[in-house]
Amino acid sequence: MLPVTYKLTKDELYKGLVETSRSRFITKLFRIIGSVLLAVMVYIFTVNLINGTLFFNLGFAFTLLLGLQMVFLAEIAAKIQVPALIKSKNPLTQEVKVDIRPGSYRIKGESFSNQLAWNQLHSIVETKDFFLLRVSEGSANVLPKRALNSDAITEFRNIIGAVPGLKLKLLPKNL
Repeated sequence: MLPVTYKLTKDELYKGLVETSRSRFITKLFRIIGSVLLAVMVYIFTVNLINGTLFFNLGFAFTLLLGLQMVFLAEIAAKIQVPALIKSKNPLTQEVKVDIRPGSYRIKGESFSNQLAWNQLHSIVETKDFFLLRVSEGSANVLPKRALNSDAITEFRNIIGAVPGLKLKLLPKNL
């Protein structure tokens, strides 16, 4: 058993929400569409500027803002959610104890307790700062790497790596 205790800081809560959102397919799709939309708008603006026919209207501004929102959707949503989560004393802001076992993990806070088998998870995604234990496409338990030493990270990777059928997206071990 690998016990882990942590409390997410405001910055970690923001980063965790952003990383969870970024790992979703729909967010990736929105980023691609928004980037294409912004590229098209910059092209149109540049061509009009060169031709001397620059005409700025609400349609242009709306399309530009829509493209920016699509690209930065995860960041915008997290920026809005974090203060509300902290103010409401959401379970995400509580001190959390996680017991990691070969067959399952148990996560317990001040107002919640949940045990889940590894094979019931949607996937596990590793980022620079977190392990995202994705319960579904849109939600995850955020496990900050700072709460684990290097031996514990290796042990955690071995435990989840042994789960048949679990979708893993892990970083190379030297990062």
